[in-house]
Amino acid sequence: MQINLSNERTGIIGVAGHVGCGHCHSHKQFIQDDSVGLATVLTLFQEATHLSLKIKDVRSVTGSHNYVEVETESGGIGRATARRGITIHEAELVKTLVGKQAINTHTLVLETFGRIYGQGIHEVPVAVQTAIANAALDSFVKNYPDHFISGYEDLIGSCGRIAGAVLDINGIPVSVIGTVNASIGGIGPNEDMEGNIAVGVKKEIMEKLGMIRLPTIVVEGKVYWPAMSDKLDCPTFLVRQASGIDNCVVADCIYRAAQTSLLPIEINETSLQREVGALTNHTIAFSEKVIALAEQLKTAEFSQNKVNILAELSVLVSQDGGGISFMSDKLYDIVGGIGMLPATSAVFSYIVPRSYYDKYIVPFATEEDVNHFVKIVKKSVQELYQVLPHALTQVNQSVDKGTLESLVLLKG
Repeated sequence: MQINLSNERTGIIGVAGHVGCGHCHSHKQFIQDDSVGLATVLTLFQEATHLSLKIKDVRSVTGSHNYVEVETESGGIGRATARRGITIHEAELVKTLVGKQAINTHTLVLETFGRIYGQGIHEVPVAVQTAIANAALDSFVKNYPDHFISGYEDLIGSCGRIAGAVLDINGIPVSVIGTVNASIGGIGPNEDMEGNIAVGVKKEIMEKLGMIRLPTIVVEGKVYWPAMSDKLDCPTFLVRQASGIDNCVVADCIYRAAQTSLLPIEINETSLQREVGALTNHTIAFSEKVIALAEQLKTAEFSQNKVNILAELSVLVSQDGGGISFMSDKLYDIVGGIGMLPATSAVFSYIVPRSYYDKYIVPFATEEDVNHFVKIVKKSVQELYQVLPHALTQVNQSVDKGTLESLVLLKG
């Protein structure tokens, strides 16, 4: 299926994919590769431009006043810092990235450091992922400035790149946007700009691409999700939309696209239902666990008791914390855990079974996985084009939720 840079200024269908740099653990007990959405978008951009995303150089400044900078063969550059500094040993490790493709950013970090946590636990690996992802998007912006619209997250404390363009996918103009969600210092992502959330500079880019009210395919990650994974025998794609809230036409098209591609897929219409106050309640419950452990620590006298309590606190912060810190509470009430403007979209992910988790612990995308995601996106565009009026009817019936800017912390 042919993909080219389009001469159209806006598309008639949308595709959105992101990376949450360091967002390995999330709500619903997810353990995930949260970079597959961006990897899919980067692959689509690469097919349209034939641009190299091979990493040409990785430069590091060690010590407390540090940075890591990634440069691709195409001249894209991304730079990020680590809050607690970069050691000389970490600087040596990141040199092994040279010659690799800047597409599967999560997988690259696992290959380099072994694993990754957010919430300020693994600052250098998260900073490296940020630099790679920003460099990849920067490659397209620098080489095709007339086609790509870009900017940096203008959320307070964030530093991720955002870039979008209109691609002709088999002759159909599609607005495609890639988003890097990353915090300064490698402390884990603020994902108030994930999915097709339209706030700040991302809203401006989406408006120029005509995406605000387009039926949109949202691409997510490769996930171990106990509620579903423990019932699976093999990795399976999952398309989700909340019935009566999201766009069921888009969901049906993604489902059919996977089926015609002979890829296993299931559909879920309940897990993304919005519940006002849900994230606030999760945050309170998380805080109560932290407080209970802190109270135990306050009266602990023996070393082993302190070690055990601190270990439990570490698990809470490094894992459970990712499920409450990734999004602002009131924004979550509207867009849900994936970041979907009501009535516009559906999302698909790749769910791995318990046996995968038992073997690998942390999911990571392979080149084959990304190719399957890309295949589903291409076929979904074709399917959606055939029923576009029906999808647009749902979009146009959406209730105006007003500006979302008041629900997030934007830079002044």
